[in-house]
Amino acid sequence: MSVRSVSGAAATVTARSQPDASAAVTRLRRQRAREQRRRRAWAVLTPIALLCLWEVASRVGLLDERFFPSPVKIVADSGRYLAEPDQRAALLDHLGQSATRLFLGFLLGSAAGLIVGLAMGLYPVTRYALSAVINGTYPLPKLTLFPLMIIFFGIALVALGVFFMVSINTTSGVMYSNPIYSDVAQAFQLPRLVRLRLITIPAAIPSVVTGLRLGFGQALIIVVATEFVAGDGGVGYLIWNSWQVLNVPQMFLGLAIVGLTGWLVSAGISWLGKLLAPWQED
Repeated sequence: MSVRSVSGAAATVTARSQPDASAAVTRLRRQRAREQRRRRAWAVLTPIALLCLWEVASRVGLLDERFFPSPVKIVADSGRYLAEPDQRAALLDHLGQSATRLFLGFLLGSAAGLIVGLAMGLYPVTRYALSAVINGTYPLPKLTLFPLMIIFFGIALVALGVFFMVSINTTSGVMYSNPIYSDVAQAFQLPRLVRLRLITIPAAIPSVVTGLRLGFGQALIIVVATEFVAGDGGVGYLIWNSWQVLNVPQMFLGLAIVGLTGWLVSAGISWLGKLLAPWQED
């Protein structure tokens, strides 16, 4: 067989394989698009189904409407509540107080957790020195630190709760990343700072994102709980005060605000994680 015939056969095989590869890529994209639509459908339809069940149970008497009014009634009463200027201003004041405590504590705790988590993951001495302290104080109920809660209006406790979540997950992300990354860095003799910027931090991003999501949930719980106990304002105070006077629709409005805040921030952190680590699967 001549060289020309071999080259022609190879060109023919290449030409045939290109449409096959293109078709495979198209099928894969369609499959991923269908999977994303399926996930979004489940994410939307499940809460709607639960709200419908709640509405039916409340209307047929399976739930006591004094304590579990129907979602339609809650929305109607909340609309009348928000239509009054004084009530709307009071709600905005509660939201402002809670948002200040929540995001200030979250930022402080996240920054400290990232720094300590990276240090513990990179330097064994730091890990040996701090692991006992962190593992010993992490299980403590944060609300037992009542004097600290009163002095700092929950900000210190929020930062503490976020710190544990972020530091533990960051340490795990640095330590238990794929070992092939370290092998490649050693093979190319990359400097420490370059290795940190191009390998260590990107490999730890999924774990850091998980820690931030868990940390924000912890922060939200602590803020609402501290406002239950020691606050004179905030969404937690609104919820507790509404329950004491049996203003149940207003209480559910506060609960809805808390749940919506947690969902939106968690979705935002997940989106940021996908932006920073697009190779990470859901």
